[in-house]
Amino acid sequence: MVTRRSVVLALMLEGVVFLGMGAVVADVRAHKTVEQEHGVNARGFRGPLRIHKTPRERRVAVVGGTAAYGYAVDWRTSLGPTLQNRLQQGWRRKYRADEVITVINLAEPDAGAQSYADAVRRYAFLAPDVICIYDGYSAPASAAPRGREQSMVFRNAGYLPILDDLMLGRPSWSVVAPVDPELQDEKDAVNGMTRNPACDGSSAAYCAAMAVAVSSSLSQGMSVVVATPPYLSRRHRLQQESLAAALAREFGSNPRFQYVAIAASADLGNKAITADGVNLNAAGYEAVADRLADPLFDAVHQVTGAR
Repeated sequence: MVTRRSVVLALMLEGVVFLGMGAVVADVRAHKTVEQEHGVNARGFRGPLRIHKTPRERRVAVVGGTAAYGYAVDWRTSLGPTLQNRLQQGWRRKYRADEVITVINLAEPDAGAQSYADAVRRYAFLAPDVICIYDGYSAPASAAPRGREQSMVFRNAGYLPILDDLMLGRPSWSVVAPVDPELQDEKDAVNGMTRNPACDGSSAAYCAAMAVAVSSSLSQGMSVVVATPPYLSRRHRLQQESLAAALAREFGSNPRFQYVAIAASADLGNKAITADGVNLNAAGYEAVADRLADPLFDAVHQVTGAR
């Protein structure tokens, strides 16, 4: 027998279901809007969502933090599309008409080096051929306050809800990421002693995390290009020179590994490429892409030639 109470409960349940469906639809629409601007797609990474890989497609996945994400620019002028544009230019010597090279940007604002290996594993379903670890300026254990791994839904379902953060004006990509104090030249002297920013000094945890990210990617059959961003300070340069030497000792004999220093290709003292001396603008990412295009071509052909 149908009672009034059962009808009311059924209507209430139906209302909850419709509200839930409405929230999901609104969240998906929000992703569609922000992924073309400064935000992320439904799977938590930057740019339009592409999952299925075509037979002739070669994929480069960028892993990193704020410097790779580029929240100061919209999607079209950020690192991913700018790199992809370079890799699809038919006049380049290493261009191959029978292949399509796409770039997927898996970077996350304020992510530190200790998160890079996990990001590679998390997005293994995208089947990248090459991992480009484009490092940043955050501390190695740094993590976005409202990043994707902080979402229970994302950790369990791989979908990143953003509607609530957008409504509250606090999406993860709007947070200004702090620079690791260890990279600031003011930290050179403590109690009259010079602090060592190398891998055998204050950057030991950072260098170890970078090595783990490289090793993890290589073990999954991918080629790896480690790219240091433009030097932020003298200490940052010393750290990166030490990292380059450490990675060369461990992985230098592996033909699927490369290290690239952006260095003078994008000088942070040049106001034409950065407004704040840290975050690149569109012109800055153009300069970075010009420096990375050839190493990435080599990496793509190295890994595909070995299969």
